[in-house]
Amino acid sequence: MVRLNKNGGPRNPEKIDRMCALFTDLSSKDMKRDLYIVAHVIRIGRMLLNDSKKGPPHLHYRRPYGCAVLSIVDVLQSISEIKEEKDFVLKVYT
Repeated sequence: MVRLNKNGGPRNPEKIDRMCALFTDLSSKDMKRDLYIVAHVIRIGRMLLNDSKKGPPHLHYRRPYGCAVLSIVDVLQSISEIKEEKDFVLKVYT
C-alpha cells in the first residue's frame, strides 16, 4: 500500500522502490490468457471534500477513488523486447 499526501505525492518516497510483487502460481497456460493487474485506489478521509471542520476529527471513511489496469501481455512483450528492467505507468481512472 502506498499512502499519498494531500498533493498526490507519496508520503514516504523511499518506500516506493522497495515495493514489488512476485507471482509464483502462474502456469504457461495462464500466461496465454488475458491477465491484468488491477489497482484499486481508496481515499481515506472525510466523506465530502468541502467538509472542513464538521464532525469529530477522528472520523475517517474509506471510499473508492479510482481504478487502474495493466495488461500482463503488454508487460511480457515489453520485457522480452528490451530485456531489461522497465517501469510501467498505470493511468488511474477516477
